[in-house]
Amino acid sequence: MHVVGEEGKLKRKKKSLILVHIMMGIQRVLTKKQPAKMPPIAPTAMCTIPMGHRGHLGQEQEAKLRALWAIGFKFIDICEGNDKDSSYKTLEEKYVPPAKQACNIGKHKTKTSHTHDKYPMLVDELLAILPTEERNPKKLAKKAVEALDNWTPDMYHLLIEHCVRYEHPDALALRFLRACDWDIIAATTMLGKSIYWRTMEAVVEDDILKRGEGGASEDEKNGQGVARHHGTEFLNQLRTGKAFIHGTDLKGRPIVHIRVRTHHASDQTPETLERFAIYVFEMARLALRSPVETGTILIDMSGLRPGNIDLSPLKIIIKCIEENYPESIGLILVHNAPFGTRALWKMIKSWVNPYLASKFKFTSSAKKLQKYIAADQIIKELGGKSDWEYSYDEPHPAENILMEDTATRERILEHRRFLVSQFENTTREWIMTAQRSDRAFSVSMRRDAIAQDLIANYWNLDPYVRARSIYDRQGYFRGADGVKWTPDTMEMEWMGVVKRMDSVGTASASNVDDPADDSSVYSYDTD
Repeated sequence: MHVVGEEGKLKRKKKSLILVHIMMGIQRVLTKKQPAKMPPIAPTAMCTIPMGHRGHLGQEQEAKLRALWAIGFKFIDICEGNDKDSSYKTLEEKYVPPAKQACNIGKHKTKTSHTHDKYPMLVDELLAILPTEERNPKKLAKKAVEALDNWTPDMYHLLIEHCVRYEHPDALALRFLRACDWDIIAATTMLGKSIYWRTMEAVVEDDILKRGEGGASEDEKNGQGVARHHGTEFLNQLRTGKAFIHGTDLKGRPIVHIRVRTHHASDQTPETLERFAIYVFEMARLALRSPVETGTILIDMSGLRPGNIDLSPLKIIIKCIEENYPESIGLILVHNAPFGTRALWKMIKSWVNPYLASKFKFTSSAKKLQKYIAADQIIKELGGKSDWEYSYDEPHPAENILMEDTATRERILEHRRFLVSQFENTTREWIMTAQRSDRAFSVSMRRDAIAQDLIANYWNLDPYVRARSIYDRQGYFRGADGVKWTPDTMEMEWMGVVKRMDSVGTASASNVDDPADDSSVYSYDTD
């Protein structure tokens, strides 16, 4: 009987660490640039900022953005001022808002909200901070308090620290304001529901992104029962290239390719399909760089068969996009739709809101695709000039080893919490200054600088909190240095070296586990 000794474990871990450091060193050489706080902007993205986006707000739009932040801060101040024993709160009290608490679900709606019942003075407090041009500010203040049934003070703190990550916090807030047609109350409600969904229901940061492809691979190899089954289902969708991100369109938006012919309803559960869809959305978000705030979805219908059509999960995914990724899609291209499916698309468009419905465009050839995507960005399977084919590289056993370095992660997180506090304090100062005044401009500049520090902090934190993806392994995602979909010849040669080292490292790790390979690191029980 062979027993792995401590020396063997250390040797295996040392080999993995050496491999990771070599790969990271190569990656740094490939992506080394002059230090800069702002991520580089692609030439195609150098366009006029649309109205209603950060950097191009009308006076009324800015007032509503300020009001959205002001509602949150006033809510925090009153709640935390009254909750003297906040340190003894349960997780439910911290992160489950009244609208989602089990004791309130199913109850008959009362005349006032749960938040109003607990903090009746909040209505009068909000009157002083809401935009003055509202026709009925008293009614608006009451609705604002009702909207806060979808929030807790801890959720507001979590918004910047945990959910915003690599974009200016205003960019996220403005997405929800635009999606709600600048209705402050609707935006407050929608944003609260979305944060709850991310943190408590889908558990995006602490499960889907934290475990990622490596976690699914571990489940497939060593999991039991349902976990093992789900791990295989998740990875098989990546292996077949059901959906992947590659290239940009004419407006610099990353392209999410969906190959409908690879989908079969029986291949995965609806839960695994939804998890995969969320994962792809999150990878697409990682590919965004300011000022580009939206992506393009290219639905390739080539080779479609009746067995590929599966409408039930599609409804779930559309609902997920509308409620939790508002204003994130700039274009939806339906390519090579077979004759007779137009009626199907009309039905699907009837499910979506007008914003999404307006994004649908139909194409039937590479030439027609070039109206939206440059020829060298259209992949060759669609008739384009990009000599690129999708292939999946399996997760490497040691690729997420930095996530085990809890000391470094906590140090970066501690700095992030400090920056969040700075941003919150500066935002409070900003919303209290007169709009368009010199002082407001000065405070806004300081606030934007802190936001850029938060973005830089996230990219330092990223390898410690997010499992590596195919886009990291293949060298497309480069952290603070942006995204590069077309590596040059030298980079491709280096990536070939990395892949060969990756396979050698995997073989080395497996060899250490083989008693016949190195008997010196094993102790033997000769019983």
